[in-house]
Parts: sequence; C-alpha cells; structure tokens
Amino acid sequence: MNIRTENWLGHEIRFVEVSPNDWWAVLADIAKAVELSAKGIRQRLPKDVISNCPLKTSGGIQEMLIVNEYGIYEAIFESRKKEAKEFKRWVFEMLKQLRQATNLEGFQIFRMLDKEHQREAMTQLKVNLSQPIKVDYIKANTVANKTVSTMFGYPKMIKKDEMTPEMLVQRQEVLGETVNLMGVNEKFNLDLSISKTVQGKYLN
Repeated sequence: MNIRTENWLGHEIRFVEVSPNDWWAVLADIAKAVELSAKGIRQRLPKDVISNCPLKTSGGIQEMLIVNEYGIYEAIFESRKKEAKEFKRWVFEMLKQLRQATNLEGFQIFRMLDKEHQREAMTQLKVNLSQPIKVDYIKANTVANKTVSTMFGYPKMIKKDEMTPEMLVQRQEVLGETVNLMGVNEKFNLDLSISKTVQGKYLN
C-alpha cells in the first residue's frame, strides 16, 4: 500500500492509494488541518466517501478512517478557516465560469442543477482543456512573486520558498488571477501589460 504525507500550512495529512491513482486522506489529519471535529465530519459525510484502513502508527497498526476526494472537499467546505473559505470562493468562481460557458444568465443559475446542463458544462470544459491557451508560467510566477512581495512590504522580490504561510496563500490567489489574465490576453489577442494589470488590482 502506497502512503504519502503532504504538508498544508504546517499540518501533515496522510494519503493512502487505495487503487491506482485513487488517493484517500486520513480523516483525523483533515479534521485537525481544517479545525473541525473528526466525529462531526464523519457524521455528515455519505457512506460512499468514507472507509476504514489499517495504518502503521507510533502505537502500532490501527484502523483509521479515510475519505476520498469528494469527502475532502466536503470537509473543507464546512471549515471556517480562512484558507478553506478562499478555496470555496475559488470553486464558486469556477462554477460561475462554467455557467457562463454554457450561455446561462445569472438568473438561470438553478438550471446548473439539471443533469443536462451539467453534462453540457463538462463537455465545454473538456473542449477548453483540449485546446489550451498558451501561458508563460515562468512569467506568471514572477509576476505573482513580485506582487506578493510588495504587498507584504518587501522592497525586492522574494522567492516562493522564502515566503511565509500567509504569503503563500495570497500568492496562490494572485498566481491564479495572473494565469487567467494571461489566458484572456492570449485568447482575445489583447495588448495588456500583465504585470501592471495584476499589480493595479492588488496594490492600489
């Protein structure tokens, strides 16, 4: 059994590969990271996203509860942690973009609950992914690093591995905005200054 440990904001979260490329996370680790009760999360999760798994611990082999990717998202959405709220908002923004891609207006948002529109949205997403916009990721990272460094009062750009956890959270948001802007700039053949536009949003 393959086991990996990921670190998120100082919290170690163990992942178990229950089948090829299907990674489940230890519920207790998730609960601690998102500042929720493991028991409370378990009670609210549907049965098909949670399971038991024997894991080696400092106290010997123990049966641990693990959850799949859907269960992880459910737990994150319940958290009041700042980073969890920001992730939820990002997911909602992605849903908004899917809604717009299927030509639904804001007052038609409940049509997104229909299976037909969900399939249409997923088809649109697959088309976009199969025809990706060229993005200079080195430039995007540089813009994000410079912007976040300035936001936190640094006179010069500092690298990602030198940033504090708070800076890394902000950097993720800025990087996402930068990549999206570069994609729009490329798609519509605009002549925007990516650096000035991004910094204008976050530094003014």
